[in-house]
Amino acid sequence: MQAFAQRRWWNAEAGGVLLGRHLLDSHDVVVDEVTTPQASDRRSRFSFFRSRRHETLARERWQMQSSTMAYLGLWHTHPESDPTPSGIDRNDWTQAVSRDTYEGNRLFFPIVGTQWIRVWTLSRRGTFRELKQEVNDA
Repeated sequence: MQAFAQRRWWNAEAGGVLLGRHLLDSHDVVVDEVTTPQASDRRSRFSFFRSRRHETLARERWQMQSSTMAYLGLWHTHPESDPTPSGIDRNDWTQAVSRDTYEGNRLFFPIVGTQWIRVWTLSRRGTFRELKQEVNDA
């Protein structure tokens, strides 16, 4: 995802889908793959519209992995150092949670900035929160 960070003024927003696994007997998830921008996406400096191609790729991966690859959420970039979700982002995420088919009770939404990646979750019940990075001093 960082390969698509908008570090230059001419870089357009990019995005895709998160694919991975829910770990058994745990609340943990593992992101194994992300889809990358597709030629059919609409991209500009300040907007990104994900094409249906991402859904097709996710379905293909699910079938190839014997139905074990799960849809975990959506990612995209912002042309800012420390990204924050826009109103459009929040609306898109709300639609994804209510419309998309997925396992578990929440989806994940990373935004890749020029310096930081921040991640939010939205649950089926509408609980919206940012995940905080934990630092281990071990």
